[in-house]
Amino acid sequence: MRLTASRLITADNRAVGQSGTPVAIIDTITSCTVTPPVRAKGGWGGARNRADRVSQSLTGEQCRKLLAAADKAERKGLRFNRTWTIHYQRAGISEQAAAAFIGYLLKRLAELAKRSGGQFAAIWVRENGAGKGGHVHLLLHLPPGITLRGRIPKWIKLAGGRCIAGVSVVHSIGGRLSAAESGGEHYDLNAGNARRYLLKAAPADVGRALGLKRYGEAGFIVGKRCGRTQNLS
Repeated sequence: MRLTASRLITADNRAVGQSGTPVAIIDTITSCTVTPPVRAKGGWGGARNRADRVSQSLTGEQCRKLLAAADKAERKGLRFNRTWTIHYQRAGISEQAAAAFIGYLLKRLAELAKRSGGQFAAIWVRENGAGKGGHVHLLLHLPPGITLRGRIPKWIKLAGGRCIAGVSVVHSIGGRLSAAESGGEHYDLNAGNARRYLLKAAPADVGRALGLKRYGEAGFIVGKRCGRTQNLS
């Protein structure tokens, strides 16, 4: 189901008191904190990833691009099947290094998918809140049969970090990885909740226009705040 603004409102009315990643449960992988980071090489951090570029919230245009990317993933048969939350500040990653850190992890995911003969797709949003610090939420599509177990701690260490409990959490959207393959109403509801969760840093006027239940949860971010893989541009 394509989650346009109107369908965001419809899905919100049907979500029985839950939203975002809490609905995407089962197949939970907890892993990892990180030592001073090594800046990842390559262009995954994005051309706008500058140390002097700061923001307090998502813009309306960023929200529209994230929703458009999610719709494109659906059309291309690349349904998001996992959420991944990484508390990079808890892992020792600075705001200035965070976008490059995320880019390194995205590159590892893309390589993993390519080795399996499949495709990788993702959208992501960085947040910074009291008591949580800097962290990022990602929605991922990985080919069937791929597991992340045992890989994440190694990747985080290669990106300059070390793993302790609470740094990294992976959930299956819809309660099981096969939910994305079969689709249907249950998956659509959970996927819609996960998409909305990524937009909770939208400003109030944008949040109200999209019918979001949570919005205006701003936080100080340095560098690129959100992004998507090139195949969803």
